[in-house]
Amino acid sequence: MGAYVDAIRYFNPGIAEPEAERIVTAIMREAPAQGVDPRLVVAVVATESSFDRTARSSSGAMGLGQLMPGTAADDGVSNADDVDQNIRGTVMTLGGDLRHYARYDQQRQYLYAIAAYNAGSGAVDEYGGIPPYDETVHYVMKVIVLWRRLSGMSAT
Repeated sequence: MGAYVDAIRYFNPGIAEPEAERIVTAIMREAPAQGVDPRLVVAVVATESSFDRTARSSSGAMGLGQLMPGTAADDGVSNADDVDQNIRGTVMTLGGDLRHYARYDQQRQYLYAIAAYNAGSGAVDEYGGIPPYDETVHYVMKVIVLWRRLSGMSAT
């Protein structure tokens, strides 16, 4: 747990240790239940909100995983600021994206699922891969680099 708490506090130095521990506990509970690598969840949340549970985007995305209101509702998230609910919704969405792209080789499955988390599975399906949106291309690369680092691999 300590390494995850340290990573969270690296991305958000202002977060108190008990809150970081609560986030880690939620990730470690939810990720295995959905068959998602907890380090991938950390990489997504770090990229989405820098672990700010009250983060809001101009497009309406909310909380740690920056869930859109419709996605939050679909995942049973009634309070996007609640750590446990938001992490559950984030992991459910990411797990659903991974299952949606399970027909591809593992590399494409993960690239497409990460892209879908950012741009939606409709956009990924429409383009047959990562949509050519600058934001999404950069997002996927940022998440992959961070996930690799958290997994003890080089960034390339």
